[in-house]
Amino acid sequence: MEEEFVPRRVRVLVASEPDEASRNQRAALLDLASWSEEDAFARSPAWRLREVVLVTIPEPHLYRDHLDRDLSTAYGESPELVVYLSKHRSESEMRSLTVHPIGNPVDAAFGGQPGVLVPSAARWMTAALRALRREARGLPYEVTFEATHHGPYLESPTFFIEQGSTDREWADREASAAIARALLGLAPLGAPVAVGMGGGHYVRRHRDLAIEREIAFGHLLPAYALERAPPSIIDQAVERTQDVRLAYVHRKTLGKALVRTIEERLASLGVRVVREADLPLERGAETS
Repeated sequence: MEEEFVPRRVRVLVASEPDEASRNQRAALLDLASWSEEDAFARSPAWRLREVVLVTIPEPHLYRDHLDRDLSTAYGESPELVVYLSKHRSESEMRSLTVHPIGNPVDAAFGGQPGVLVPSAARWMTAALRALRREARGLPYEVTFEATHHGPYLESPTFFIEQGSTDREWADREASAAIARALLGLAPLGAPVAVGMGGGHYVRRHRDLAIEREIAFGHLLPAYALERAPPSIIDQAVERTQDVRLAYVHRKTLGKALVRTIEERLASLGVRVVREADLPLERGAETS
């Protein structure tokens, strides 16, 4: 009997050619390490640095579904992690460096599938947040999480890392270099994994806990999504956050009835809701 072929595991960084910030982050990565050439992907050059492959796609990130499947076919290696290098855009034009999980708690206005979340990468993503805080020290940017939002759709653990929010920041090579340094030294945290509920789009309360306490966040469902989505979205957040044991609910941003629904749902899924005092301080933690 033939043995089943099991693809090797690889981490993939994905740049998008139409995205200026993404191109600058790619350039910084290539400048800061000794990459070797890899077989082309999507008819574009690709590079390898040990277990990391850097590829470029010709279209915007948000609408390129099933990229992990295509990467596995191209390289015979199943992605254990996909990280999208991206610009960030916001109406407030806040100067920011962000990381966030992806998927659509409700509608799919910007790629992906409506009401479907993509597997998160809690320990890697929280490590990236902390690394960005270190590497961007002295730069005029806020470093923060964003809540789970937008496409594309994948079946591999994924997060976005972004710089923004205007063309001025997208062109900032220092910000791109900070992102590149954070990614080149990235290793997953050994912290307990949690999902986050409540808060605004930038979920700053969860950001602060991730920096100051021993916790790694996967999916982050903000108040505005929880108010519109069916309760089953909580099940998805738990199912698509590997090794999740905990949840933090930002109660002040949610109505009492909704808090009760969320906490009862989490309890039924075997997830423990914690408060800040339940979480040990991170040794050497940076305070906000």
